[in-house]
Amino acid sequence: MRWLCWLCVLAALIDLRAFGLTDLDEGFYASVAWEMRQSGDWFTPTFLNQPWFEKPPLLYWLMVLSMRVFGESEFALRLPSVLFYALTIGLLAWWGNRRLGQGAGSWGALLFAVAPLSLILSRLAITDMALTFFLTLAVIALWEARGLGWSLLGGVALGLAVLTKGPFGLGLVGLLYLWNAKRLHAHGVRFRWVVVALVVALLTALPWYVGVYLQHGAEFFNEFVVKQNLLRFAGGDTAHSVLPLIERGDLGSVLGGVAVYLLFYVVVLWLGALPMVGYVSVLWGHEDDPLRLYLRRWAWLVFGLFTLSFTKLPAYIFPMVPAFALLAGAEIVQVRLRPAASESPSSHKQSGARWVRRVASFGLILGAAVWCAVALYAPLWQSAFWAVALVLGVPLLVFTLFKPAAPPWGRVLGILALLIGWNGALTGYDRLALKPVRELALKPPPYRTLILYRVNPGYPSVQFYRKGYYATSDDAETTLQQMRRTGAYCMTTDAAFAQRAEVFVLAEAQVMGRRFYLTAPRYEP
Repeated sequence: MRWLCWLCVLAALIDLRAFGLTDLDEGFYASVAWEMRQSGDWFTPTFLNQPWFEKPPLLYWLMVLSMRVFGESEFALRLPSVLFYALTIGLLAWWGNRRLGQGAGSWGALLFAVAPLSLILSRLAITDMALTFFLTLAVIALWEARGLGWSLLGGVALGLAVLTKGPFGLGLVGLLYLWNAKRLHAHGVRFRWVVVALVVALLTALPWYVGVYLQHGAEFFNEFVVKQNLLRFAGGDTAHSVLPLIERGDLGSVLGGVAVYLLFYVVVLWLGALPMVGYVSVLWGHEDDPLRLYLRRWAWLVFGLFTLSFTKLPAYIFPMVPAFALLAGAEIVQVRLRPAASESPSSHKQSGARWVRRVASFGLILGAAVWCAVALYAPLWQSAFWAVALVLGVPLLVFTLFKPAAPPWGRVLGILALLIGWNGALTGYDRLALKPVRELALKPPPYRTLILYRVNPGYPSVQFYRKGYYATSDDAETTLQQMRRTGAYCMTTDAAFAQRAEVFVLAEAQVMGRRFYLTAPRYEP
């Protein structure tokens, strides 16, 4: 069983360079890490040589260390995510088998390893996989807090979570403790060790926070604390907020915005944790076991708080997926051990269980169909034809995990097809949406500046690929003046700018309905 999990990790390691930097955040984080390495300033993250306080520095530090060993490449930038993916799988397998019953952890680890959201985030140079590992370890340590060892480990993990993505992780674990304090202490957890863990977490995280505040003062507080945490939760990140849709005022927009606000993470969980959907009843079923109740509350806490947030990003609820996987793994073991006679329809409770199982089966079939439709999107599989392996891998894996008695070779074949298909899908997306623009950005000589005019600097990670030789501009005349003065090139999506007499078009690319132009200054003879 476990070797299938490590197969997923191996596949992630092998295909890290199969596609360029993709996600906008991945582009920003890669650029910040590259600048940190160039400047040698490990204290203040910068982007375009200006302080960048969107996230704390832990992921940047890990990327810099990785680049020192493996060079400035996609592999080095993404390696920390793969390592945390592997660590999370190992943690779930070990602790789940120890506390939930032999086999429960192994099944949970496998479910986590093959969840679409896990497979995507393990291959991106962003914070979510690291954050999920640290929070999962902190949640486990809180349950085990009966001595100094687990208390110290949990405190360090929680402090590193705060250094990965901010203080919200501390608030989540704090709310989990308050919600479960009575049961935890009845179970044997000692308050003094919880206090020790909190002190260790603060000692781990506060030196950077205090130091950067003393150096940058209000600039850090307003950008990181107010804008990136408080206002983001309240919908201040307009690029990912439902508020602009609701604020349009017409009935359709309001209803659509409310639907997105309430149901966004239902869809994310359904598609992002698809193999577990067959066991979704573990999230609300009556359970006397205190550990399962504890894990269920953690899952609902994460899901509920981010459902309340007006800013929506799929990865926000990812920290609940390990707990969901462990609960589903424990349910699989129970199903496999349950005598056939106990499944005979004889009670209202069993009738309700059959109804839930039918709904879960329908959700699995529909979810598998959605992923198959994604794989069969013509431009995607034409860019990387092996993406169609998803059409085999997703349904087969869903079936073999929902029916644990299915032959093991079915799971092996499904995982192999799934991994090949995901590699194809990500590679196809890169070739379809990002590679043409990246190639345009790399055409100018490395010693010349590339100006981005009406192009997001995080797309497609131009700062990292150009090694700093680029600039941004919001004004056409300013762009033209800089091009004439320095001989800079310009990449733009503005067709009117590309047709001006002062420039000529060196190359262009059509990408996802938009045309990008690479221009150079035209000099009069």
